[in-house]
Amino acid sequence: MSSDLSFDALVPLGWDDRVAALYASVAEPHHQPARVGRVDRDRCTVRTATGQLRAAAPVLPTTGDWVALRTDPEPVVDVVLPRWSALEREGQLLAADIDVVFVVASLDRPLNLNRIERELVLAWDSGARPVVILTKADATPEADVLAKTVDARAVGVDVVTTSAATGQGVDELLGHLRPNRTAVLLGPSGAGKSTLVNRLLRSESEATGEVREGDHKGRHTTSSRHLLVIPGGGVLIDTPGLRSVGLTGAEGGVALAFPDVEEIGQGCRFRDCRHAGEPGCAVVAAVEDGRLDPDRVASYLKLQGELEDSVKEPWLKAAESQQGRIVHRAMKKLPKKKR
Repeated sequence: MSSDLSFDALVPLGWDDRVAALYASVAEPHHQPARVGRVDRDRCTVRTATGQLRAAAPVLPTTGDWVALRTDPEPVVDVVLPRWSALEREGQLLAADIDVVFVVASLDRPLNLNRIERELVLAWDSGARPVVILTKADATPEADVLAKTVDARAVGVDVVTTSAATGQGVDELLGHLRPNRTAVLLGPSGAGKSTLVNRLLRSESEATGEVREGDHKGRHTTSSRHLLVIPGGGVLIDTPGLRSVGLTGAEGGVALAFPDVEEIGQGCRFRDCRHAGEPGCAVVAAVEDGRLDPDRVASYLKLQGELEDSVKEPWLKAAESQQGRIVHRAMKKLPKKKR
């Protein structure tokens, strides 16, 4: 890494030898390095060695991107450095140049294991390493039991149980950020992301909102993605809560999120086995003898089917939809017993 003082001042933002090499490959003498902290319409907020400023961008970067910045006559993002990772949901980039994805779920409501698995697929597909963060452990006496349940479904992923109120798990969480890793928070509204951020920042800089009693859904207290520097080392990108987690083109993420199913599936008699009752299916056999969780396999098959459907030609989707409507109308005409 360069000993240039201007570069050293970028270390809290995640600057290291990797970023320095990427910057050197594209930078011109009139450039300076910067990291994107927030994006709004046609401009972005960037963090430089000397402070924060607003810059125009012919092609908008993503929060977390490292860029080569031109400041004369006005700040402009000239080049977006090549990304080593990017968190994407249904074609929308959520964060770039991340090392860790914190998949956040709250223990003050029923656990949605299928959603956690979906978010793990997105996390693995980003190129970063996922970590499941269970918040509000102080809200239930069953926190340890619930953590073990998640651990059984999140194969190969660290699970950290936290409480912003008591400080439980905060040091372990900070260990995933140091010395200068970048993490992004991913989870639904009301999961306690902003409260957790305040605990990590040792401040009340993030707005927090109440959770409705009836359905335990929270208000969107984070309205945009922005980059935060954690005291003591590490960078965090906070994101608004996601109402849904759609998957598009995340085949690699599914394979990494379900390594146990994928490995056992290699033993199926047929290479194109769909694990739906074909002769010699190793996955079905593993479910029957208890080596695989049937709910986990069902989630895997559902996600695989969703991904396959996402790449179908529009005319095929339309044909299948039309066929479904025809069958539905025909079924409605039958007496209930024959249905």
